[in-house]
Amino acid sequence: MQHNHLNNFALVISLVCALSACSSTQNKNSTHVTEATKQEALQSLRASIKPATDAVVMSSNDIDWPIGSLPWDRFTLPVISPDGTNAAVQLGPSVPTQVLTGTDASNLSHTVIELHRIDPANGNAMQPIVVKQRGLLLGRNANNERLLVEAPRGNAGRWVGEIDWDTGKLRWLVSDDSINAFPTLNRYGDIAWSRQLESEERFHIVVKTATGQRVIDDGKSDWLMPSFAVNDRLNVYRLKNGSLSLVNLDLHARDPLLTASSLLLIESGATREQAWQIATTNPANPKGLLVFYHPLHQRMTVWQPGKPLETVYLARDSVAAAPVADGSWLVATSDRMIRQELGADEGIHLRNKLAVPVATTSTKWTHLMLVPDGNRLQVRAVNVE
Repeated sequence: MQHNHLNNFALVISLVCALSACSSTQNKNSTHVTEATKQEALQSLRASIKPATDAVVMSSNDIDWPIGSLPWDRFTLPVISPDGTNAAVQLGPSVPTQVLTGTDASNLSHTVIELHRIDPANGNAMQPIVVKQRGLLLGRNANNERLLVEAPRGNAGRWVGEIDWDTGKLRWLVSDDSINAFPTLNRYGDIAWSRQLESEERFHIVVKTATGQRVIDDGKSDWLMPSFAVNDRLNVYRLKNGSLSLVNLDLHARDPLLTASSLLLIESGATREQAWQIATTNPANPKGLLVFYHPLHQRMTVWQPGKPLETVYLARDSVAAAPVADGSWLVATSDRMIRQELGADEGIHLRNKLAVPVATTSTKWTHLMLVPDGNRLQVRAVNVE
C-alpha cells in the first residue's frame, strides 16, 4: 500500500505541481504516463476533494497581487531567497531520477540555471542572469546572498558550488571525486550534504561550519537529503534495509546519533527515489520547519520533534504547505488553498486554484505563490498575518 500511495502522489504531482514521478520498488525503470491517464487521474483526484461546508470564503484579491512570472521546465520548482526577492530556475530537458538521486553518476551538461530578480512591491520585470556553467542542478534552498548547486561530473565526481545572486558567479565549495549531493544551507552559512565515497554504495552526512567539518554516519545506513532545522539541528532521511525514516540530529551533541529522534515513513521496500521525492515535494522555508508529503497518509505532514504534538497531518490530499508567523499554515491541494491551524481538519478557504506557497522573511510580502501556467509559473505576492 505504501508504494501505491507514493506512486499515486507522483502522478498527481506531475499533473499539478510538475515535481517528480517516483520509481516503484517493483519497477525501477521510468514509467510513461499517457495524456488519457493523466486526465483520468486528475478527474478522480478532484472528485475526491470535497469543499468544506463550514469554510470561510474570502476574496484572494484582498491579500495577494500579481508580480510577474518565471520560466518553468514543468518539473523543477524554483529556489527562492528567504526575503522573496530572488528566484533561481532550472531549465532544459528533464534529468533522469537516477541522476538526481546520485544512483547514476553520469555527467550532466544540458541544464541551464537562470537567476531572476523578484520585485513584489512594484512587479517590475528585470533581465535574468544566465549562469555560464551548464549541467548544474539546483539545490533546495538558499540565503539572501547565494544559492547552492550540484554538478554531476561522471568519473570526476559530483561537486557542490554556490552562486552569487547579484552576479551569477559560481564558486566551488566541494570539488573531489566523491558523489556530493543534496547540499543544504542555514542562516549562518553552514552547509551540510550527503557524500558517497568512490569505494562505497551509500551516502553519509558531512556538516561544514566556520569551525570545521564533521562526518555523521552509523556505518550501515544510506543518509539522504539533509536539511537544517530550528535550534541548529539537522533533519535527514535514513534508508536502511529497505526501511525509510526521518531522523532529527542535534549538531551540538558529541555524537548526534545517540540522541537522535526518528519517524518511520516506509517500513520495507523503500528506495532512494522515494526518499528524494518525499523530500522535494515542498519548497524550503526560512523557519527551518519540516513539512513533507507523507506516503502513507497521503497529505502534507508537519514534523516537530520534542514538542507534545510531534506529527501533525494537514488537509487531506494536500501537496504543498508553508508556515505562517502565527503558527498556522498555507496549505495547497490540486485545486484550492486554505489557511489551516495545526490540529484542525479544515481552514479558511483562500483560493479555488492550485498555488504552491513559499514563505519569506518579509513583513510586506509574507509569502509568494507559484501558480502553474503552461511553461511559466505565475508569481503572486501574499501578505497574511
